[in-house]
This record gives sequence, structure tokens and C-alpha cells, in this order.
Amino acid sequence: MGRRAFRSGRVFRAGAVAAAFVLALSVVALMAPQSYALMQKATLAQLASGSTGIIQGKVTDVVSRWDAGGKTIFTYVTVTVDQWFKGTGPKAVTIRVPGGEVDGVGLMVEDTPAFAKGETVIIFLEPSQEQSVMKVKGLFQGKFTVENGKVREAGLPLGDFVQRVKSIVKAQEKKAQEK
Repeated sequence: MGRRAFRSGRVFRAGAVAAAFVLALSVVALMAPQSYALMQKATLAQLASGSTGIIQGKVTDVVSRWDAGGKTIFTYVTVTVDQWFKGTGPKAVTIRVPGGEVDGVGLMVEDTPAFAKGETVIIFLEPSQEQSVMKVKGLFQGKFTVENGKVREAGLPLGDFVQRVKSIVKAQEKKAQEK
């Protein structure tokens, strides 16, 4: 009997040590600083000042494909431009967005804008690393969807939103000329 009690006590001590170790690791993990990538909300003025172009148009094509090295998926969005609010350019613009799906393999990149064929959009643009291809300034913040005469993300009628963008661009251009 004495021998059994000893073994039982030894198992208990080993179990207690393991439990204490797990508890200590849990406490350390909870005390470790959390790492978050937070995006600060950009104002229209900030988006406009960092953009080389601002367009309104209709999405006519959305195609995902692998990059040249076959390591990353990008989605290429073609927008037929109705109006340039800042800058000038072609009647159709190609925009590259990280992520997409090719042959059942998907890549989701947080904070990137989503596009649907046929939607009307206002987009703040900047050059991408690819020649003749643009990217959205401010990720999802630089893409606005027009539905039923309203800009969904801004909660404004289209006309009011366009006037606001045009006045911001005009003020920024005036300020740049004064320098």
C-alpha cells in the first residue's frame, strides 16, 4: 500500500507541475503586447492629395491572375472612365488589387477594395509597380460605390459628393500654384 501511495503522489506532483507550467505560459501570453495593424481613417482631402488621379466610371471587367513569378494573386479591374476629377488619362483604366481567386486557389488581403462587374465607382488612384496599371489610394478607403444616385460609403447624394471632391481638388491645386 505504501508503494501505491508514493506512485500516486508522484503522479499528482507531475500533474501539478504540468498544470502550473501551462498556467504560467497562459499568463505570459496574456501579458504579451498585442500586435494589430490598424488603418487610420483617411479624409477626402488626404485621399485627394495623395492621388495622381480621381475617376468616376463603370467597372467593365474583373479578372484575377498570378503574378509573373507565380507567387501572388492580383485582381485586375478595368474601369471605363466617365469623368476625371483629378488628372487626365485614358477612357479605360486598369487597377491592380492584391488578392483574388485563380483555379480554386484564393488569396484574401485585408483592407483591399472589392469590385463587381457593372458597378459604378469613384476611385482615388495612384501608380502601381506595374506600367500602365494603377492602384487604389488608401486601399478600401479610396473606392466609393455609387448606388441609386448616392455614394454608399459617404452617405451622400452623388452630386454633393462630386462637388466636395472637386472643391477639394481645386483648393489643393490652388495651394500648389501659390508655392
